Amino acid sequence: MAAERNAGSGGIRIGQGLGGMQVVNDAAQFKDWVCLYPLYFDKGRSLNRGRKVAATLAVDSPYGKQLSMAVKEAGFSVCYEPNKSHPRDFFTAGRVRVKLFDDAGRPMRSDVPNRKILCRRVAEKMASVDAPRDKEPTLQDLIDSGAMPALPGVPPPQQQQQQSSPGAGSPSSMLMGETTPPKQSKKSAKAKKKGKGKNIV
Repeated sequence: MAAERNAGSGGIRIGQGLGGMQVVNDAAQFKDWVCLYPLYFDKGRSLNRGRKVAATLAVDSPYGKQLSMAVKEAGFSVCYEPNKSHPRDFFTAGRVRVKLFDDAGRPMRSDVPNRKILCRRVAEKMASVDAPRDKEPTLQDLIDSGAMPALPGVPPPQQQQQQSSPGAGSPSSMLMGETTPPKQSKKSAKAKKKGKGKNIV
């Protein structure tokens, strides 16, 4: 696979361009690769809150691009997805997929047979990696990318624009919590004209 041949030297990046990396738009070919997140290497997190390596190997405020470079330094093929985030760490963007096993399910390297040892090997490289930090994602960026679900009761931006635009179907007053008065029946209207309408207090 051409993408895999290039991965060893420059890595593979989903979604955005970066010097030395190949950009691909379809991540299906990497679905069986092992996923790593910066959360796993965060010194500020406990093991119960998502850290996967010993505190002595963890680093302060790890980020996606740093992790992808560390995986390459450890000698593995990399797929970097800059718009993905861990569910427990929404605001740290970046997910790294690693080709830990071959197509037959055997470890690519005999000295790294599982995810736990992979994390340890990568952690040993994290502190020495100097990579530019990606822009911190906004809440809307995370919702748009699918990393975070939309907030309950908050319509998507496009739907909000449709609702607020003239002639979109619902009157603008509805957006402020107001309701339009109910239409009177013809019978009620005639009754009022004759003075038979009733006032309810």
